[in-house]
Amino acid sequence: MAQKAAKATARKNESSLTTLHILSLLFNLFFILYRFIYHSSSVTKVAIYSYVILNAPALGIQFYLESIGRPRDSRKKASDDLGAGGMMEMLWDVIYVTWACLVLVAAFGERLWWLWAVIPVYGVYAAYSAATGMRDTLGGLGGAANDMAAPGAGGSKRQAKMEKRTADGKNVRYR
Repeated sequence: MAQKAAKATARKNESSLTTLHILSLLFNLFFILYRFIYHSSSVTKVAIYSYVILNAPALGIQFYLESIGRPRDSRKKASDDLGAGGMMEMLWDVIYVTWACLVLVAAFGERLWWLWAVIPVYGVYAAYSAATGMRDTLGGLGGAANDMAAPGAGGSKRQAKMEKRTADGKNVRYR
């Protein structure tokens, strides 16, 4: 059964990667043709450097997804699920924001590269929300452990009942 799931994941990854490569090629060709050929009078060194520098992370992520999404040799049968949540979603979001920036910059000008700043801002927001979630879960430095130490403060009814019996001396075991 696990082998069937691994094969299904591999097929889904294959489809996702093929679509990713085709769309990446189309968006980059659109940007190059529209911006550098159709509007060639507005091309400067800054425009070229901006394109290369801000497109590089998306291309790097694309190659990374390729390396983890497709097994290279016959011994490595299973591959990572490219549709998983968490960090994988964040990688896909970087690619999508970059593509949106490519289209908007090609159509409306260099100032729209600032939209790419959404990525690090969202990264800071995600890290902050994860840190506050961990703080609330852990209760600070030992706060959750202190709360659990109080009888009946947390846990189940059965646990509270057992603690009460132990305090009353009714749950004493003899050897």
